[in-house]
Amino acid sequence: MHIVIIGGGDVGYQLARDLKDKHQKIVVVDKNPATARMMGEKLDLAFVTGNGANLEVLEKADIRSAQILIAVTESDEVNIIACMIAKTFGVPHTVARVRNPESAGSIDVDTRGLTQTQLQIDLIISPKRTTAQEIAKRVLFPDATEVEEYAGGRAMHMAVKVAANAELVNRPLRDLELPKGCLIAGIRREDGVFVLPGGGDRLEEGDKVYLVGKSEIMNEAGRFFHRSDTRIERVVILGGGEIGFSLANLLEADKQKSFFIKLIEKDEERVEMLNRSLGRTLVVQGDGTDLCYFNEEEIAEADVLVAATGDDRINLVASLLGRRLGVKKVITEITRIRYASLYRTLEVGDTVNPHLITAAKILRYTRRGDVLSLSLLQDEVAETMERILPATSPVVGKKISAAGFPQGLLVGTIVRGREVIIPDGDTRLRPDDHLILFSTPEVSRRTDRYFS
Repeated sequence: MHIVIIGGGDVGYQLARDLKDKHQKIVVVDKNPATARMMGEKLDLAFVTGNGANLEVLEKADIRSAQILIAVTESDEVNIIACMIAKTFGVPHTVARVRNPESAGSIDVDTRGLTQTQLQIDLIISPKRTTAQEIAKRVLFPDATEVEEYAGGRAMHMAVKVAANAELVNRPLRDLELPKGCLIAGIRREDGVFVLPGGGDRLEEGDKVYLVGKSEIMNEAGRFFHRSDTRIERVVILGGGEIGFSLANLLEADKQKSFFIKLIEKDEERVEMLNRSLGRTLVVQGDGTDLCYFNEEEIAEADVLVAATGDDRINLVASLLGRRLGVKKVITEITRIRYASLYRTLEVGDTVNPHLITAAKILRYTRRGDVLSLSLLQDEVAETMERILPATSPVVGKKISAAGFPQGLLVGTIVRGREVIIPDGDTRLRPDDHLILFSTPEVSRRTDRYFS
């Protein structure tokens, strides 16, 4: 598949690397010659220097033979126009990162009043709103460090850390009595090793465990690894930008929970807008200094602290303070991918990176039509996907144990109609099953033949 990526920043680099690993033909376009050359040399792929919204530049990238164009530059205008041009050349799928979807009308070509379809964009990704959705899931499932939903929310996977006092430490997985309707699909050891486990494997303190199964039992399952019930009532959000605002909106809209939400923002005009737009959130103005427009009292009162100011320094200081003050759950926005390992070393809490979240959401559009969703696990050690099993697949009618799946691939859950099934080796695969799969990256690219 020929894929053109416009923009060589963090998102473009992540996409190019992952797609090249899946043996796709990639051309990267970036207006900065040094960036384009670095990506071409480092990833050994074709690159074109120039403006991705320029017709001649896109022709140099062989746009006429592309199946997908992904525009992820820092400019909404360039991304939108690149997609519009790509459609005139018959590109089947176009994806645009648009930081502020409502402002599409500000570009020179007057797009005001036009729909997403009329703009010729198949997928619009708003990184900050997508990040807010990711954070909201972690607030609603507080024992988890990451959460992904499948099959319309009926199935999900979540990652949890194994506490030192958990009874299941050092016991074989076959002996664990987890809630019915879930299983352990993966284990990431503290040394970074990822394991698709068998019955004889044992959990260790500090392991990150990936559970998959029915959504309604996941909070209960998470308690087995924490030995406590994390009750969330008070949420403090630092930063009233698009992430903080969208998160407050999502938490206000949740009908099953009634959170007390405090949002702290340093800009006075922004505070006024937030107060007009939010119904149940208490919005307060900080003192406006670079690193301390919050105080210990405001942080200490939180059950969940979300540091999403857009400034990694402020987020880091606030998160470390929240951990020291005993906040139950700290969620930290990282804007620079290269800082991710530092944050893990400092143990600041859960981290979210808008670039990685955006890249993971876009990846699904680079796969075949039977892939409904695809996500990189946060540590990039494995990936999950939801696939529909077509009637023509060679594994239809076979037991999972007889399907010949490669080592490194696990069928974690099957959604069949309204039934959510935790399979074993004797479970037979049927046409139109929704399969939730865990796999290592090197195995993932070899699975299409089982599902085509």
